Parts: sequence; structure tokens; C-alpha cells
Amino acid sequence: MKRGRCCKKTVPARQLDVVARMLDRRFNSPLTSSMGRLFDAVAALIGLRQRTTYEGQAAIELEGLANEATGAEGYPYAIVELGEGPIQVDTRPLIRAVVRDVGRIAAAHIARRFHATVAHIVGDVCSRLRESTGVAAVVLSGGVFLNAMLTADTLARLRELNFTPYRHRLAPPNDGGLSLGQLAIAAQITRPRG
Repeated sequence: MKRGRCCKKTVPARQLDVVARMLDRRFNSPLTSSMGRLFDAVAALIGLRQRTTYEGQAAIELEGLANEATGAEGYPYAIVELGEGPIQVDTRPLIRAVVRDVGRIAAAHIARRFHATVAHIVGDVCSRLRESTGVAAVVLSGGVFLNAMLTADTLARLRELNFTPYRHRLAPPNDGGLSLGQLAIAAQITRPRG
């Protein structure tokens, strides 16, 4: 694994080597589709936060930093079709671009560009799905949509693409809302019949 210059400044070489070996051997390195891990990665790369003490901490701080910058173009990414139906977002171009920007432009501007990119990713994925399904309604859910900047950017992008976006209003989009849904299902399953 090749180490970026931004990591060398903040993470001891020995720790980077251990992580590189773990990744090479796929040891305790599960793949994830979590958007939160992408926020964590960008926060770490720009030197904002390498360790967290609570869920969402890096993402919250990244949003706060992004609020210090105005308008920004997005970073590159790719959408890969995996055969019949499934698609995958390749964020490696985004990560490489963030690493290149570290030390060259303000961290706040990187954070803002990152938020803009994620909103464009959501719009592009939804556009691909609409092509195959015809569905133009989009429900924004998950803890990442506690991020006010990302939510506003994504809503604007979806409307620009002629989608009808929906979002949580009474229940939170994160695990609190998930728990409410689980309770509703449990209530339905355990409800006496007849």
C-alpha cells in the first residue's frame, strides 16, 4: 500500500505499516458501504480527526469546517455497473484528489468540495436508477442526512435533476428512526389477530 504525504505527517510509520499489512492480507479489514466511513476517511486525510470518541464525530467536525468555505466544485468519482442491475460508486478518484489537495488548498475548501461531491454522487446514482426503474421519488435516510449541509446540497441537486425528494421530518434519519421502524414492525408482528 502506498502511503500519502498527508498520512505520513500525522500517523507514525509503524502504524501505517501495520494497517498496510492488514489491508494486503484482508485481515480485520471488512469492506463497507457506509457513507460515514467515507466522511471519517476524508476527515483523517485532511488532518481534522484521526480518532473519534463518539459516532459521527469526524463527520460533524468535517461539516463544521466545510461551513467556513463557500461554493465549490466537486471531486472526481466513478460509477461502475456490476452486471445486471447493481452499481458501485468508486471513490478512489475522490480520495486521490483529496490527498493531492492536502497542503495545497485550505482544509475548509477540501471539506466543502467533498460535501458537494457526495451530493453529486447521490444525484448521479439516483439518475442511473431512474433510467432502469422509472422511479423519480427519492427518500433520503441514514445518519449521513443528519448533516445539514449535505442534506441541503443533495435536496438541491435532486430537484435540479427533476426528482421528488423526501426526508425525515418527525423521526431522525439515523439509528433512532431505524429503532422506531423496528418497533412498528414488532408491534405489527405481535399484534393479536382476529
